[in-house]
Amino acid sequence: MARQRKQSSVREEQRLQAFIAAAPHKVSIVVFPGAGPFDVAAVAEIFSTANGQLKRERGIERDVYAVEIVGPSSNPVELEMGLKIVPDRTLADPPEQTGTLVLSGGCWEPLAEAVKNRALINWVKRAAAKAERVAAMCTGSFLLAEAGLAKTTVTTHWAQCDRMRETYPQLKVEADNIYVKEGNIYSSAGSTAAMDLTLALVEEDLGRALAMNVARRMVMFLKRPGGQSQFSTALLAQTVESDSLRGVPEWIADNLDADLSVEALAARAGMSPRNFARVFLAETGLTPAKYVERARLERARQLIEDTGLPLTSVAGRAGFESDQQMRRTFVRWLNVTPADYVERFGKDGGDTPFAVIKTTTRNIFREAQPWLP
Repeated sequence: MARQRKQSSVREEQRLQAFIAAAPHKVSIVVFPGAGPFDVAAVAEIFSTANGQLKRERGIERDVYAVEIVGPSSNPVELEMGLKIVPDRTLADPPEQTGTLVLSGGCWEPLAEAVKNRALINWVKRAAAKAERVAAMCTGSFLLAEAGLAKTTVTTHWAQCDRMRETYPQLKVEADNIYVKEGNIYSSAGSTAAMDLTLALVEEDLGRALAMNVARRMVMFLKRPGGQSQFSTALLAQTVESDSLRGVPEWIADNLDADLSVEALAARAGMSPRNFARVFLAETGLTPAKYVERARLERARQLIEDTGLPLTSVAGRAGFESDQQMRRTFVRWLNVTPADYVERFGKDGGDTPFAVIKTTTRNIFREAQPWLP
């Protein structure tokens, strides 16, 4: 294992050096009237932070990533909420060689207009042919699909997944994914998932170690697992409107080792098991059993990421009957075993956003982490 890690570290360093030598890596962000400003700013900020981290760690004075904005004309483009951005290039300019072509998204009405803009779609097609990779952020996936760049699988904001299925029935829409990679074509879910995807691109380019430091500086996770749902049970709990169900999701989260059968939960809600199961599914989109399983899975992930406990202890604290039951749940929902998850995301060298040492009086960040400029 130690030898494999050393070899992986050597390969990562070689990849990093090759990427730096070939710099600058151009990032072309396509915008349209009404585009979401977060899709633009988040992508630019992460690549800019990566530039800064390379300067701090490697002493590289030039920018490795060069970000440009492509708009419909040279006039300022009014984004959502009236914010304006001045393009560096326009759709009238022929596409150039680009490292990463980014398609921004936005609310449906302006996005729908952009999808119907044949000049925009044709430019995207030509630009994609000259790009090393194409990444669609949030509803920008519709531009990806309209241009014929998504061949098999795609994701987008959960609220538009059904529309994507109806409009592009040839595509498999992964509503449960934070982002999807298909060859050199990427698509992400909601706007904040643009940050997850962009960090994944930085990790591909610069390696895990440097991307991890970018994530720390951004005060965010380096990686949510690709198979993680756009919905957590905590978020689903907020959607509950039925008076009978209020408090039940929170009780589940606080009592994962209790009897969480439909019968027991129905009794707590003062409902018949059949009616409880029907209302719970209607309110959360999950059966009570699947909701409980997901809640236990999320607790197990949190324990793995934060504590470094043995997997048998993780299983018990998360409410699983056995580590084998936990293993089946991880494979079912995340397509990885708990052991693989420990290797990728565990506390000891894993992808947690930052490491904390607990003292008797306060929490302090590890001195070894490059937090400050």
